[in-house]
Amino acid sequence: MSRRGRINIRNLILIIIAVVCLIVGVILLLIDPIRNMKRQAVTDDMMESIVEGSQAVFVVKSDENAVNGEEYEYDFGVEELNNAGGQYQEIIEELPDETVLTALGRINIPSVDINIPLWNEATKVSLRYGAGRLENTADPGDEGNMVILGHRMRAEGKLFNRLGDVKMGDDIIITTIDGSVYTYRVDKILEAVKPEDLDDYVDIDDGEGTQVTLVTCTPLGVATHRLLIIGHLI
Repeated sequence: MSRRGRINIRNLILIIIAVVCLIVGVILLLIDPIRNMKRQAVTDDMMESIVEGSQAVFVVKSDENAVNGEEYEYDFGVEELNNAGGQYQEIIEELPDETVLTALGRINIPSVDINIPLWNEATKVSLRYGAGRLENTADPGDEGNMVILGHRMRAEGKLFNRLGDVKMGDDIIITTIDGSVYTYRVDKILEAVKPEDLDDYVDIDDGEGTQVTLVTCTPLGVATHRLLIIGHLI
């Protein structure tokens, strides 16, 4: 084979490699947007049923629609995972094939356009589709501290993405599945609580009167601390 022929073959191989790398790169870039669109479509359908009052119990595949970073956040409530290694994978693998989600209703914060399902549980799976009430904390409107967890999504406007824009005096509106409405007014914001200090804020008795405490990760995309938005029933 001539030298020119060898060069042409080498150039062809380099072009093929470059094209393959480009295709792989595009696929990787599209994975998250596609997954987010699919998750949002499922959430929108759930939200419509919750608003109509036509359905409160939903069954989802436990291995679908994972949220980026969920391995660093809450595991079925208050237990923090300090590393994202095998421990997280073991938890996911031990989940049943399907998970039953029970809606308390929905949570709406008009000032930042948050209007999402509120689940009766704060688990890996439920937090993919809305916010979740932490087990053994107060029910909407009841005396005590109702703790609600949610993901700080990178996608603008998704889940608790804009929770950092909430201001003192904003309203947090909880509408239960039976149509009852409870409005809490924000009167305290804790912008950087260490994860190890959360135990001081996430018990039913942590607070005063009829209280709601919203918890999410901060800073956005880093998640080294927790943002807490606290309000009281008006």
